[in-house]
Amino acid sequence: MQFAQINQKQNPSFKNGFYNTTRELDSSVVLSRALVDGCGATIPWIIMANNSTERKEKARRLLFDYAIAYMSPFLTLPFTNRLFTRHLVKLTKSLWSNNHKAIHISNAYLKDTESMMKELYRMSKKTTRGPIEALYNKLNPSKKYEQKINVKELLEACGGDKEKLRQKLIKAKNAVFISDCIFTFGILGSVPFINNEITKKQSGQSGFSAEMSMADKDIVENRAQDYEKTKRKRYLTFLGIFGSITLAMSLMGFASIYPKSRACGKFVNMFRDRARYFDYTKGIYMSRLPFFLGYLSDMIAVLLASRNKTERKDQAIRQGVGSAVFFGGDLLLGSLFTNISDRVFGTKLRRDTGSNKSLMDKIFPKVKPLRQVMEEVEQGKIPKINKQASAGIFWANMLILMVSLGFAIPTVINKMIKKDVEEDVHSRSQNLGLTNSPYNKPLKIEEFIEGKIQ
Repeated sequence: MQFAQINQKQNPSFKNGFYNTTRELDSSVVLSRALVDGCGATIPWIIMANNSTERKEKARRLLFDYAIAYMSPFLTLPFTNRLFTRHLVKLTKSLWSNNHKAIHISNAYLKDTESMMKELYRMSKKTTRGPIEALYNKLNPSKKYEQKINVKELLEACGGDKEKLRQKLIKAKNAVFISDCIFTFGILGSVPFINNEITKKQSGQSGFSAEMSMADKDIVENRAQDYEKTKRKRYLTFLGIFGSITLAMSLMGFASIYPKSRACGKFVNMFRDRARYFDYTKGIYMSRLPFFLGYLSDMIAVLLASRNKTERKDQAIRQGVGSAVFFGGDLLLGSLFTNISDRVFGTKLRRDTGSNKSLMDKIFPKVKPLRQVMEEVEQGKIPKINKQASAGIFWANMLILMVSLGFAIPTVINKMIKKDVEEDVHSRSQNLGLTNSPYNKPLKIEEFIEGKIQ
């Protein structure tokens, strides 16, 4: 018993592993989206696919999505953060320097040098050690690795000019943002087009994979004729849209460069005041707004890569409802559950927005993130039940999203696909002079394939 208590004391994560994991998921839109997409969407969608070809297609999509969108923060961003602070703006002396973490500063503090310096000095008091620092220590055990940000060295790299340091940090942050958008959303938007070509090569058919078990090859391919003729143009259209969205988002980030003034105009000042929405948590987790905007370009790519109108409806429902449920549903459910918890159980999970509350704030109150709730519990400001309720609300929220996305949507869509193909088969049977058919209702797919209509 004593041994277990000692281990828990030495390793707090042993006791709080569930809460720490939940806190990380709650604080990252990328990780929580990965959870919903994987467990609540893609995997059930693979299981409920209409045939093996569609199942393989969806499995490849899952592999691409996770390899690129959800693994890139852990593989590419830690490197690009160091690369740009070292070689683009020359703020660090080597890739191993911990001063690259100055790039983690929020855009909210880059509006002027005074705010920037205060935040950098605050950050410099924290000692953090990530996987790259641990690797460096392992490879160089005799060398002492400085884990804190050295503000003095950062200023020396700019000749003591604080304004120059501010400009360099903004430049580095935006370079990371643009490269991340190009790598993540550019490749993700290309996946549907690549996936179509792989399916075509493996199956020998160019149509919508879900229909390949519903009608013969000629019908499936005929329904995809328009896509085959215009697929190159469609891909170029996606690149144009994606490039425009990325450029617009990068300009929003650069808006923090300009001092707030009438000369900038209300439009620029509006973006400047909201530049914090383009921050990265821990320098690797993209925030909700840019992730949504980037994901929007990928939704457009999926629609452009649709091989016929049925697949377009399929993807519009999956992507549209999926994104609406994730980006809005979790906020709605979180506010609802928090309101109930605070009123019924006396928890304090709502954010204090002051006396000037809007009608929306009263109906859907803003919720404290689990990270803040855990800190307040540790500081003794609120009882432990708040941490338990906050974590419970998060998982209840995720479970509802996963069930609704994973099983309700594909059930509806599969029925829609079958109905569309049956109507097309019936239309073709009439065009072939089969209007005298004893069937006075839409021809069933099974009957068409079995050749019951002569």
